[in-house]
Amino acid sequence: MPEKQKRYGMLIDLNRCVGCYACQVTCKAEYDIPFGTFRCRVETYRSGEYPHIEKFFLPRLCNHCDNAPCIEVCEEKALYKNQDGIVIINNADCTGCGLCHEKCPYNAIEIIPINGQAEKCDFCYERRILKGLFPVCVSSCMGKAITFGDINDEKSDIAMVLKKEKIKALNPDFKTNPSVFYLYKGDVLDSPLRDHGIPGEAHSTQRVFVDEKSFSAPDNPKSKIVYTSDAMCPSECGISVLVEDGIAKKIYGNPHTLINNGAFCAKGASGLQLTYSPHRIKTPLIRTGQRGEDKWRPVTWEEACDHISRKLIKIKKDFGPESVFLDCGDVTDREAYYRLFHIFGTPNIYNHGSICDSNRRWGQGLMLGDERPLPDVQRPVLIRNNAGEMHLKTGHDIKLLINLGANPLVATRFNYMSYGIPAAREENGCIYIVVDPAHTNSAAHADIWLAIRPGTDAELLAAMLYYIIKYDSSGKQYIDHGFISKYTLGWKEFKEAFLAYTRKIDPSNNLSYFSLEWAEEKTGLHGEDIKKVAHLFGITKPAAIEMGMHGAAHHTNGDVTSILMTALCLVTGNVDRPGGLVFIETQKVKRGNKTIGKEFLEKTVVRDINGRTASGKLSELNKDLYGDYPSAWKGVLADLPSKIREGIKLKHGPFKGHHYPVKAFITRAGNPVMTAGSTPDWTEALSMKQGASRYDSFPRGKGQGSGAVFLRGWA
Repeated sequence: MPEKQKRYGMLIDLNRCVGCYACQVTCKAEYDIPFGTFRCRVETYRSGEYPHIEKFFLPRLCNHCDNAPCIEVCEEKALYKNQDGIVIINNADCTGCGLCHEKCPYNAIEIIPINGQAEKCDFCYERRILKGLFPVCVSSCMGKAITFGDINDEKSDIAMVLKKEKIKALNPDFKTNPSVFYLYKGDVLDSPLRDHGIPGEAHSTQRVFVDEKSFSAPDNPKSKIVYTSDAMCPSECGISVLVEDGIAKKIYGNPHTLINNGAFCAKGASGLQLTYSPHRIKTPLIRTGQRGEDKWRPVTWEEACDHISRKLIKIKKDFGPESVFLDCGDVTDREAYYRLFHIFGTPNIYNHGSICDSNRRWGQGLMLGDERPLPDVQRPVLIRNNAGEMHLKTGHDIKLLINLGANPLVATRFNYMSYGIPAAREENGCIYIVVDPAHTNSAAHADIWLAIRPGTDAELLAAMLYYIIKYDSSGKQYIDHGFISKYTLGWKEFKEAFLAYTRKIDPSNNLSYFSLEWAEEKTGLHGEDIKKVAHLFGITKPAAIEMGMHGAAHHTNGDVTSILMTALCLVTGNVDRPGGLVFIETQKVKRGNKTIGKEFLEKTVVRDINGRTASGKLSELNKDLYGDYPSAWKGVLADLPSKIREGIKLKHGPFKGHHYPVKAFITRAGNPVMTAGSTPDWTEALSMKQGASRYDSFPRGKGQGSGAVFLRGWA
């Protein structure tokens, strides 16, 4: 029996597709496709009315039809099906007549407006397949939803799935015998997806044998792959950068890192647009005009460093180091900056947590000692077994996950969640619950979506906790009493204080606090749905809750929400266990406060306060902890404009009554003018005579009030 010819195909599992557009954007980046033209598109299909909505995402590309109608109409023979079953365009022969575009029943061939030539997917045949690599969309897929291979090879991954699963294709009634297939368990709505069986004997477009060597351009001897991380985003995914003659040409996900396992989001794939943007600052700048005039002159690093250093030293001598403020923004490699300014002597150091998700971190930090525990969904994960040996764990443990105001499938602060959550659902039967007013991409994948009234997350959690406490019994075993007894302190007191409220009437609705009826009125959710979720969370183990940073944490009651979320995970025994809420911050490799140099703030200093001499530590000069906000563990940045105008007066500690000015504000990779309160207030404050410097790569609104701008270096 003759050996079957190779036939490359692609299988897209829509149950795992999260609608992140990584495939679409990485494809455009790989081929430098002009604006408005695509080889791959992601379509969204919706139906229903709020809150009863269905939605799924459908990536579309050339189907590489075995019976390809586009080839039949190409008079120049620029289109052909090669020996591996892939439909390819020879651009040298394409005249841009557009017949293939008109004939393709799937609208998969586009015409580039700039040159009139046809553009379509070729499965990355020349650039990647011939080099033993997967198509770029397969490698970058955030949900790990795409399988690629030879469908005629019975041992290939794609062939094995096609053999056992019920597959779909786009408009199989067109009789083109496509090579792109789909898996989907949901309603296909008004999409062109239909059930499909690969035909045995059918009309097939003749293949053309092309020598693979004719495709392969010689490799640039000066090209290399550089492994690094994407520091343009706090997720800091591992990336592989193709560098030729010292110039970064392409960026891919690094398949060797466990953070993203080669997956690469749309933002990361667009990184070269920032790196080589004509608007990027390439040299330090010093202001030449008045503040706000946006007039600068380029200077050398030596001149810029000397300029700033002299000013800072003079400020320290005249007003004390506490008059210098540092904002480190949201990028996580900030320890060196902390250390430098702690050595300088200022206790006034901030980061994005000072203006963003402090509320979310409050309850977790207070009750667990870890500011940001996360659901255990990262797979594979490197762990140590009982014998002390390191190994990669691939199987999922989590049985239930609640995302509270979080959209982790596409808001990729933690890249691995985009594939970890769908994988846990498919492989481990994990129940996925999303609490969000919006029908987000994550909500589209949820088993239960609770379209809650904005800002009432704490009320929902309070009702869940009360239900779990009230109905805990030997039959249901919601509460893990053994875990509480062995690993926690203060549960009795917390419980008594919490239950005291249930004996009171809420004057806003005349209902008992934390009852299902009370929660229904507050949240807009049905009481039965709240009861169901509380029961599921209590009875299903291991389970976890993740709280988002926007609607949930940015609300005024975000700290209460965080406390209740943490309490729920604790009383059910779902903290620090496989499949539960696992510690992240406290497990980072660190050397205590030595890394950031906090010991330098232990230095004793003296200050003259209204004629008396006071002494204390540099740390006790902190604007917030000894000023207006003694509980602000992350600091308060939003009031800095008023402090620039009025100065700082300490109200607590050994330096009580001490008044000092804000003389320098240095911001690095942050944009507080837009993110930390009133923009007009910041603009006015930074237009005053006090010094301000910023450290970034692009001009932003706040830079106009600066005295100097430093280039933020990118390797």
